[in-house]
Amino acid sequence: MDEVKKGLEGVVVDESRVCMVDGDEGKIWYAGYDMDDLARESSYEELLFLLWNDRLPTADELDEIRTEVQERRALPEGVAELVDREADRTGPMDLLRTSVSALASYDDEPNDLDDPADKCLGVIAKMPTIIARAHRVRQGKVPIEPRDDLGHAANFLYMLNDEEPSEQEASAMDSTFILYAEHGMNASTFSACVTASTLANVYSSLTSAVGTLQGPLHGGATETVIDMLEEVGDASNAESYVEEKVSNKEKLPGFGHRVYNTVDPRCAHFKRHIESINPDAELLAVADAVRDEVEARLGDKGIWPNTDLYSGTLYRELGVPAPFYTTLFAASRAAGWSAHIAEQLEDNRIMRPRVKFVGETGREYVPVDER
Repeated sequence: MDEVKKGLEGVVVDESRVCMVDGDEGKIWYAGYDMDDLARESSYEELLFLLWNDRLPTADELDEIRTEVQERRALPEGVAELVDREADRTGPMDLLRTSVSALASYDDEPNDLDDPADKCLGVIAKMPTIIARAHRVRQGKVPIEPRDDLGHAANFLYMLNDEEPSEQEASAMDSTFILYAEHGMNASTFSACVTASTLANVYSSLTSAVGTLQGPLHGGATETVIDMLEEVGDASNAESYVEEKVSNKEKLPGFGHRVYNTVDPRCAHFKRHIESINPDAELLAVADAVRDEVEARLGDKGIWPNTDLYSGTLYRELGVPAPFYTTLFAASRAAGWSAHIAEQLEDNRIMRPRVKFVGETGREYVPVDER
């Protein structure tokens, strides 16, 4: 009898060179490189090259991909109009998903799969522009056009806040893009690969991934952590808050992860950047206090902090409003999605799992007038 693996847990669907996650040791390797090193020393543009080419770029190659990103940031007029028209009444992730799909209309050969990474690069370059424009429109402010003299992260913050970011802010945003860029065969990446396996174009694959990331069990958890921290209000309230939640057997946002049996390794980087921008950030103290209480009570049960505990606080310090947190996750993870899409197409076989039928057979059809 075929064994059912709910949620596909433990099922290995393919081989990959893109990323390895060691949940026991709390380590992430991007194409063999330690994520910790990349988060401190690299840039998102360099990471794109690494994930697509399985090696670090030369100086000239890095300049080339930076130029490519810069030159492809501007939105087609029709997509800009779509964002302006729908931003007020459409959720940010819904709008991002629709905008990514709409970009296919402005590609003369959208179904050409000869160079999927290049197609994806055009989308990746534009995703921050879509996000920043949507935020500005929702605020009743004039959208800021992208600049061609800023890095990927710095340009996003400039478009978002109409102010060139500080070096610390740009570094924090760049690190955020890197930290969320890839995480193995997660739900949204699998969604992208399933779509790509049908030989659909990359716009369809990326749209599938954005839609999958939207769910609160995947990318939509950061907002709930901010809600929790604001409910706690002050570090002095953490003990009673956690005690009540644990007593009632309620889940605590920002804790637990299917992959990790230790602290999510990305937490340290988010915390580091919060401290570099605003060491007195009120929510940072609350997050640390809640973390101490949870680890003391539930650490022996494998309930450890995940990246959501700190990412929202960093986003707030960078001027990103809560409704747009998940869109930033998407703009970051597009690097990993694109790498897996390209890898899927290298040796493609359509995804076609089976399901175990548990219903009845042999049921007799009865005409409607006899029921």
